[in-house]
Amino acid sequence: MTTQAKGIGDIVQGIRDSSYELDTESRLARVGLKDEQDIASVLEKYAWLYNQATVQRAREASEREADPAEKNRLRRAYYFLLDGYVSRKTAEQEDRVVSFEMGATVEVDGETIPFHNVRALLAREPDFERRDRLRDATLEVAEQTNPDRAEIVGRRLDTLTSEFGYSSYTRYNGEKKGVDYNLLLGRLEDFLSRTQETYVRLMSRWAEEKTGRALGTLGSNHFAYISRVPEYDAYFTKGRLADVYARTLRGMGLDIRRQTNIHLDTEDRPKKNPRACCFAPDPPGEVHLIIKPLGGLDDYAAFFHEAGHAQHYGNVDPSLPYLDRAIGTSYALTEIYSFLLQFLTVNRSWLRDVVGVPEDIADEVVYYTKLSEFFLVRRYVAKLRYELAFYEHPADHERNRALYAAALQDATRFIYPPTNYLNDMDSGYYSADYLRAWITEAMLRHHLESAYGEAWYNAPEAGAFLRELWAAGESHENEEIARMIGHEPFDASCLADQFLSLAQAPT
Repeated sequence: MTTQAKGIGDIVQGIRDSSYELDTESRLARVGLKDEQDIASVLEKYAWLYNQATVQRAREASEREADPAEKNRLRRAYYFLLDGYVSRKTAEQEDRVVSFEMGATVEVDGETIPFHNVRALLAREPDFERRDRLRDATLEVAEQTNPDRAEIVGRRLDTLTSEFGYSSYTRYNGEKKGVDYNLLLGRLEDFLSRTQETYVRLMSRWAEEKTGRALGTLGSNHFAYISRVPEYDAYFTKGRLADVYARTLRGMGLDIRRQTNIHLDTEDRPKKNPRACCFAPDPPGEVHLIIKPLGGLDDYAAFFHEAGHAQHYGNVDPSLPYLDRAIGTSYALTEIYSFLLQFLTVNRSWLRDVVGVPEDIADEVVYYTKLSEFFLVRRYVAKLRYELAFYEHPADHERNRALYAAALQDATRFIYPPTNYLNDMDSGYYSADYLRAWITEAMLRHHLESAYGEAWYNAPEAGAFLRELWAAGESHENEEIARMIGHEPFDASCLADQFLSLAQAPT
């Protein structure tokens, strides 16, 4: 490839080639097949693509284009290139953070523990004080990454404002994703108010039952243990996960044996990040579904979440233009499908008929899984509230540390360490993408259950409906799915109702 793009065709091919290499580099580091991540080198290899001239060319092409569908594709290409250009400015620091965390260890009670393994240990550690010691050790690692994370934020903002004229990070992402963040947060603040009494009452009872301590005195590190529910492990064994997955998809008319494009990685490597994930470097041709299985309900939920991504990307219509297959402006669309499969864990019929959980136990699983998700949704509303405030004064670190801890404690009633004020943020307001997906998934699940019953996962017609949505790749946006099934975007009533119903559930 020459050092300068010759036209839009070259640009699109460059996006495809570089995306494949970037995704592959991230995946190999994530699964422990590389000792260090080196995104910076990949981006420099495509410097001809991720530069001001090419970004501007894509923007001008989008503005000139008369065909609405092609205009939308080029618009997405522009933002993708701009994000890539910004990433070139921050890649060295981001690689350093990822590589440092990959190799980091913590010392707790004379034991050396890989940093990435602490999350899983917290969920399985019965000793209250040891859970605090594990948390304290991870905070030392987090504090070491904060200078790099602060530099990443600063460079990102400076590039967008000084080189591209965006007045704020919020304005940039709002324009890119078509989201009014103040409107979204306002709807979600209503959600918090409407559900607060139910949440505090139910979570207080659960927290005290599991720890003997009152909600409001507990660090956030204890939630992983509270929500672990090991008493149900016998039904969610590591060895049965693949069979449960295959049976679930078979009910929807999908045969995983024929999905040779979706590669399942369950290997247990020492440096493999235990958090399940999905990479789609070239959908639908190559998709990777990755987990380091441990067994347990939380493991099943994490796996099915990532399986939702894999089915979305793996079922994209291969005849679509590449930009429709692979390039979106946010993750809010694909997260709908991740949550949809994950929340089979709150479907009594699925728990009973596919997993084999007795009916009375299934009721308990549904209750505790929903209550865990209740916590997470409220936590993410608080994250969005904090992040919007953060970007008003991103360089005021003491203010932002305090804001972070206060916002998350207010919504969840768990105590959050200020040290995590940077490493608990993902770029591009991913917190809002998650929240948009939670809202729309609740609508979609209600739609499927209304049309096909609680056992919608066992209706081939439901599978056909989902495959039609998946086939469109990234050509739709989250809120379009809401409109397709007759709902108003950002309407959190379906989401709130499913949690408020917990007040009447037996425990």
